[in-house]
Parts: sequence; C-alpha cells; structure tokens
Amino acid sequence: MESRNARKGSGCQWEEVDVLQVLLMLMFAVVTLAPAGARAEKPKPAEKPMAIEPLISKDTRLMVFSPHPDDESLGAAGLIQRVIETGGSVKVVFMTNGDGFPEAVEMGGHISNPTAKDFREYGEDRMYESLKALAMLGMKESNVIFLRFPDGGLTALRSKPSGKAERYTSPTTRENRPSALSVIEPQAGYTGEGLQMEIERVLSDFRPNMLATSAPEDTHPDHASTHYFVKQAWKHLNKEHPEFKPTWLIYLVHYGEWPLAQGAGSGSKLNPPEDHPHKEKWIPLSLTPEEVAAKRKALLEYQTQMIVMGRYMLSFARSNELFRLDNQ
Repeated sequence: MESRNARKGSGCQWEEVDVLQVLLMLMFAVVTLAPAGARAEKPKPAEKPMAIEPLISKDTRLMVFSPHPDDESLGAAGLIQRVIETGGSVKVVFMTNGDGFPEAVEMGGHISNPTAKDFREYGEDRMYESLKALAMLGMKESNVIFLRFPDGGLTALRSKPSGKAERYTSPTTRENRPSALSVIEPQAGYTGEGLQMEIERVLSDFRPNMLATSAPEDTHPDHASTHYFVKQAWKHLNKEHPEFKPTWLIYLVHYGEWPLAQGAGSGSKLNPPEDHPHKEKWIPLSLTPEEVAAKRKALLEYQTQMIVMGRYMLSFARSNELFRLDNQ
C-alpha cells in the first residue's frame, strides 16, 4: 500500500508535466501567429549600385580633378561630354602639369640627360595638349584650371603641411612653388596647406554639385593624394557650409596591369579589376559611339604620352566608363 506522501509526490509530477506541455503549446502559438515583421528577418541581398545617368541634368555643375594632363580623358571623357550635352557646366582642374616624367622627356625629346628647363618645357607641352584634348570633348579653355603643383610630389606634400622652410622642391623642374599666375596667393609654395588652399578656392568659386576625382586606392601616388587633398579641402569647406554636399564620383586609372589585361579596343566593355576590393561597387556609364570616338580623339592629342604608353591609353577608349560613389 502506497503511503499518502508517495501519492502526493506522484500527483505533483503529473501537474509539472501538464504545465510544461501548456507552456510549449503557448510558445508554439506565439511564434506561429506572430506578425512577419516580428520574426527573424532573412538577410537582404546587397543592393545594386545606382546608375550614373539619372544624376546628370542641365543643372549639373561638374568639377573634375585630374592628377596629370590626360587622366581626365582616361577616366572621365565620357562623363564630361554627357554633362555638356545635357546642358550642364564642367570645369577641369589639373593638379600638376605632368612635368616629372623622365622617360617621356628623354624619349620624346631625344635627350639623354634632360635639364630642369627641359622638364619645365615638357610640362608646358602637356598643358597645351590638354587644352586640345578637352576641346575635342566640347570644353572651352576658360573652363580649364592649372594648379601647377609638383608632378610626383603630391604625396610628399602630405608630410609638409605648411611653413616656408618646409617647401618641397621638385627634383625635375627644381621649382618649389607654382607659377604666380596659377595661384591666388603669389607666395604659396609647394606645401600641403598651399595645395589645399588652392583646391578650396576653385571649389568655392565654382560651387560644383558633382565632383569626379581619382581613386584613393589608385596605385599611382599622385592619384591617391589627389583624392586625399580634395577630400581635405571639401571637409574644411563643409564645416562652414554644411549644405555643400556634391555627388562625389571616383574613377580609376592605375591598378596593376588593368585594363590592358582585359584587352584593348573601343568596342569592348570596361570591367573593374578582378582583384579590386570594391569590385561590386563600380557603376558603368554607357557611352554612345560618338562619345567613344571623341574620347579616342582626345587621348590621341596627348602625343607626349602616346609615344610612351599609347596602347595603355587607348585601352580606356571603350563602350563605357566606370565610377564609384564616394560616401564622403
């Protein structure tokens, strides 16, 4: 015969089981009947980058920053044409004259030991070529700006922020300041502060609502530093004018063997480098046959460069250009 305590303990166990079953049923009902928004959401697929075309209108004020004469045509000739064709305004700003390219000076001028004068004249030749190239794209000389900072020395300026004693001297032209005709402050030297001041000046004068600069990951130091200095100038201006937030496009020129590794030719598509860390973020801007032809003509105006790397330059004359949005 069971004792009273034993029977009582057995009843408690059954009561515990019943309660557990009820709790499980309630939990199942809550999960099943919960609204869709309350359930764990599946990860959303990465959004595709937006198109460039809708960003362009007759109100577009595009400012292209080019490290050297030719980079604007390599990376953004189609974009420049499209903005002009749509009725917008364009200005191109050259950071350097491209006067620090020994191989090209030697090959083009048949000079074995070029002097500082040879390099300075070479820089003037490249400036003249850029005006002819941009005319092919529909631009007027009055919309082209030359800052004349040192070719091959922009990265060095990042470590020379200011001070007359810290001026950088170009190893090719032997100059340590831009031409007085190209700067707002005649005494501005080759310093980071001087360059940022000039960039702020052109940004303030034109007030672009669209910027195009070389990529920060571009393997040419001048290209990466161009992006750096434009970004610093914009940040400084934005503190006083928070409404100044242009659409910022990035173009790529130097990245390993790209784009030659993909084959040259005006009819083939330009794809991002296979090993690029932001490969999925590049946005193609499709060009018309007329825009591609004008881009090719512009590139051919750079005879000083065609002698040295013509095949490489023409490999950019394709059916599209590539841009990435800078999140600022």
